[in-house]
Amino acid sequence: NLDAGLWNFQTDSFDTVLLAQTLQALSHPDQLIDEMLRVGRKGIVTFPNFGNWKSRVYLSSKGRMPVSKFMPHAWYDTPNIHFCTVRDFDALCKEKNIRILERTVVDLKHEGSLSMRLLPNLLGEIAIYHIARS
Repeated sequence: NLDAGLWNFQTDSFDTVLLAQTLQALSHPDQLIDEMLRVGRKGIVTFPNFGNWKSRVYLSSKGRMPVSKFMPHAWYDTPNIHFCTVRDFDALCKEKNIRILERTVVDLKHEGSLSMRLLPNLLGEIAIYHIARS
């Protein structure tokens, strides 16, 4: 249960801690990121980017929470309780004084493009961050 934290790991137990496609399902994702960077000097975090244009168009045109291959659950049965965008995660890192070593965004085929690098919040479907303690 990641919501309980990583109390069973000592500080600096690992070089890198990975949190893949889980951030949005945690009760307190900000606290787990703190724990990640306590247990490891660096972290890799991936999450579905809710700021993607497809989510925006779906929500604005249908007036309902998006359901797709990207987010396959209805709003009432989704494990995703904290939708996050690239901009949201950037702001969280700034607020917590976390260094972003590298950020990339990809589509559902895990492919990137120049346009995604230029407009990551709008075009990226999956965000991938390499972060470290400051």
